[in-house]
Amino acid sequence: MQTSQIATEITRMSLNRKITVFVIFLTILAIGMIAVSRLPLEKYPKDREGHYMRIRTGWSSGVPEEAMEKIGLPMEEELSTVRGIESIDTRASQTSSEVSLRFKRDTDMDVAYREVRDRMERASLRFPDGVDDYRIYKYGGSSSSVCRMSVRYTDDTDLYNNVEKHIVRPLQRIDGVADVNVRIYRKEIIIELDKDRAEAYGLSISRLSQRLRGDNFTLSSGTVTDGGKKYLLKSSSTFHSMQDLANIPLSDSVYLRDVATIKYEVDDTYQRTERWNKMRSARVEVVKESEANTVEVGNKVAAAIDEISKNPKLAQYELYLYQNYGEIIKRQLNSLTNNGLYGAIMAGFVLFFFLRQFRLTLIIALGIPLALFISMTVMYFAGDTLNMTSILGLVICVGLLVDNSVVVAENIHRHLQSGLSRKDACIKGIGEIGLAITTATLTTIIVFLPSLLVGGEMRFMLYQLALPVVSALLASLGIAIIFIPLCVYLTVGSGRKDETFISRSKRAPFAWMVFIKKSLLFLYEKTFEKFNILYNKALKYYLSRRLDLAFILIVLLSATYFYGFKKIEVTGYRDDDRDEFHMRVRFPEHFTIAQKNDYFQQVENIVETNKLQLGISSYRVEFDKHTRAEFEANYSDEGGTENIPKDEVPDRLYKMFPEIPGVRVYYSGMDTGGEKRNDQKSRHHLRLVGDDPRQLEEVGEMLKPAFADLPGVLSVEDKDSDEGPNEMALMVDRDRASSIGISPEAVAGVVSSALRGRSLADFSGNGRQIPVRMRFSEEDRAELDDINNYRVRSEDGRYSSIGALTKPAMLNSETHIQRSDKKISYYISMKLESGEESVARRAIYEAQRNIDLPEGVSFSEMKVTFDDDEISTSLIAMGLSIIFIYMLIAFLFESILMPLSIILTIPLAAIGSIWLHFSTGTGIDDMGIVGGILLMGVVVNNGIVLVDYANRLRTGGIARNEALLIATRHRFRPIVMTAFTTIFGMIPLTLASSEAMGRSFESFGYMIIGGMTTATFFTLLAVPVFYTLIDDAQKAMQNILATVLDRSSKTIVVK
Repeated sequence: MQTSQIATEITRMSLNRKITVFVIFLTILAIGMIAVSRLPLEKYPKDREGHYMRIRTGWSSGVPEEAMEKIGLPMEEELSTVRGIESIDTRASQTSSEVSLRFKRDTDMDVAYREVRDRMERASLRFPDGVDDYRIYKYGGSSSSVCRMSVRYTDDTDLYNNVEKHIVRPLQRIDGVADVNVRIYRKEIIIELDKDRAEAYGLSISRLSQRLRGDNFTLSSGTVTDGGKKYLLKSSSTFHSMQDLANIPLSDSVYLRDVATIKYEVDDTYQRTERWNKMRSARVEVVKESEANTVEVGNKVAAAIDEISKNPKLAQYELYLYQNYGEIIKRQLNSLTNNGLYGAIMAGFVLFFFLRQFRLTLIIALGIPLALFISMTVMYFAGDTLNMTSILGLVICVGLLVDNSVVVAENIHRHLQSGLSRKDACIKGIGEIGLAITTATLTTIIVFLPSLLVGGEMRFMLYQLALPVVSALLASLGIAIIFIPLCVYLTVGSGRKDETFISRSKRAPFAWMVFIKKSLLFLYEKTFEKFNILYNKALKYYLSRRLDLAFILIVLLSATYFYGFKKIEVTGYRDDDRDEFHMRVRFPEHFTIAQKNDYFQQVENIVETNKLQLGISSYRVEFDKHTRAEFEANYSDEGGTENIPKDEVPDRLYKMFPEIPGVRVYYSGMDTGGEKRNDQKSRHHLRLVGDDPRQLEEVGEMLKPAFADLPGVLSVEDKDSDEGPNEMALMVDRDRASSIGISPEAVAGVVSSALRGRSLADFSGNGRQIPVRMRFSEEDRAELDDINNYRVRSEDGRYSSIGALTKPAMLNSETHIQRSDKKISYYISMKLESGEESVARRAIYEAQRNIDLPEGVSFSEMKVTFDDDEISTSLIAMGLSIIFIYMLIAFLFESILMPLSIILTIPLAAIGSIWLHFSTGTGIDDMGIVGGILLMGVVVNNGIVLVDYANRLRTGGIARNEALLIATRHRFRPIVMTAFTTIFGMIPLTLASSEAMGRSFESFGYMIIGGMTTATFFTLLAVPVFYTLIDDAQKAMQNILATVLDRSSKTIVVK
């Protein structure tokens, strides 16, 4: 059975079983509303950000090189064998080593987690003593942070314990929360040993710490039976008060209080200060698991914070949730949905302009929500989410969903005008265009087939768009065949030749309706009706001068490619959609805490004065005794009073910062220690690789001024380090130490214990576990001479001083070392000026080519999510889409050559897309390429409808050229109408603010709008002309083939 016959039978069934169709309609609405209410919200589709794990092992070595060698490299070596890893980044600092793993999208993360645990157990066997237990975090990437809050206080007494017990722990128990980060110094018990007194009693810090560990413990010692009952036996020796600790006997006459001072305080060595909106505060950050839903976790955290703030034990603190990414995502998705709604309204106005009948417009327009309900029901049962990609797919469909309904309604109208009854007009109308609308729908759907054959980011994007678009378009096809004929049958009376189906204005019950209809009819007759006549005249002219039109089109295509396209940047950069920005301040070495405080008070006053204009809702400053400090600002939801774009706000504020000699301000990236990619439009990274971290840093610091002076580069981001030599190395004389039986590790252990201290068993007090640490007193560790006097015990019991075994050396050491994919890396990160990004990148690439790097150092290519390989993949996908479209049309039309007349409209669509990008100065991004692939499946629809009708007319005995002229005249209105509904449906999305939606859809919209405009303009001219050329070529080939076969048969007869 042919496609048209199937469509006819379905329509006949719907007309005969009206109640059944009505029940189906109600069922779809009911299930659709339930599905919509239960579809989870997420900014990106699942796996869009990839899978991450971060493994951190704490070790306060104070030397990043040592942490990398003893902790980082063993972790990296073992973890690199985990299956499914896409990239691995290792980072070592003064306090820890961590490895960030990025997994491929199809990785089973449960299996990966078990493998990571197994590899870490192996790696931990190689760790030195004193290393903290490793921790595995199921998060990473830029989207791991879900909420940030500020805890404002005036009194920091017991701050850590209150925040830890009443805020952090309840938040950690929320499902989907991976970790809660808070930067508050914890009070601890510090035992400061007097070195002279201890040595006078023959006590060393190492032996004393071992003794104290043995005096504070609780151990299970098995079970004991007494009186027929079995009891659990514990051996306990714990301290319950500071006095208990001070009264520990070290010998018959010496107690701990005699050789040490015991303190309970915050060890705030660096005098750290943090303020939020001018008030002392502590920031709490909630991090989600990489696979958790951001919106759901954000809602749970917000509800938990509301409940936590009611706790009377937190009455002295002010809790403020200033950033909830779940709410941000909901706002962005709402903005995207609203723009889709505005597009649907505009498409409705377009329909009414062409149809000028409210009932028919309403019938066709109601097909949009019905198809969307069906699509979202499919998404719900498929386990999909309402995210930026799926909503975009639904928004795209807004203009496309009415195409089939418009063509069906128009054809039914034509038969009503010819005098057929309502039922016969509906059945015959569907029978004639059933094949055309089916083919047009399938050509749009088939462009998603290449997503199964290509790889990378393009496959993922097409695959995620496929489900909402394909299900909605198939639903629209069913609606056009089942619901539209029935609705027309029930609401429209029989037509008469003297009464148009679209303008029965005399029946309008209100005078204003009559006026509107007459006005629209007048406007239509003066514009599109005249265009229709002009098109027919132009087509009649070009049918006799076909090569002239072909020449014009070739010139247009050549100019488009060789001039327009060459001027457009094809890029994978994404807009920076962060809701905050950071700046880092570097102070001179001689700046005191008071001077830094004065500087930031000036900054706070500047921000407070200008925050309404700049659109800043809150801001935070943080500084300490180090030379570095940080400023963070958060954008307000409403924006600024001067409507300054987000990417320009940091530039404006940067120029307002106080200018003080020696103080430098840098833009600071969100460096999480993970993988860096050149995905952001406003930021660019360069990567240096080599074997020597010191050499890399020297070269990087030397290159920074050169890149900072390039045009378009606003600032070079500062590395988190202090200037000048920051490391004193005690170089051990190995020969001398070995001669008296002392190992270098023993020397390092004594120095480490004396300076950093040794952690002892926690102290139990008031139901809390309080850390205990032993170290030498401040006066015994303040100078190098003090360190030189430390004594190290040899294997035979003799002692030697540190000064006799070591020689000091001052080194300029980095505060962290980073390796990317097993190579030591150094990054130079630059903030680019808004609007000058392309100029800046060209200057950076040119400077990079002209730099002669020293031996052992080289530039390494930075990863880009949408790189040249992805663009090549996109071109392959486009080529495959064209092939599939051709094959489908050939299959349904039973012709090899005729589909070429329709396929040739695809390059004509490119003319409008390219020149619209060129005229607006917009580059083609990843979404633009997706729009181009989708466009190919849409622009051929008009040609299919036109050629199908022309073939039917020719089958009825009408000459070819006359059939083409009639087909063009009759199909002019539905072709223009469907094109305009698609174009106007895309306008709100294209012009919407990228800040409101989280990313820009300009390129995507320009691709669709420009392509549909020129494709529609040329379809009515080019397709008929190409049709005749191909028809003549087909006849010529048939004649040649017949002649050859005829000669062959005559030769056989002669023989």
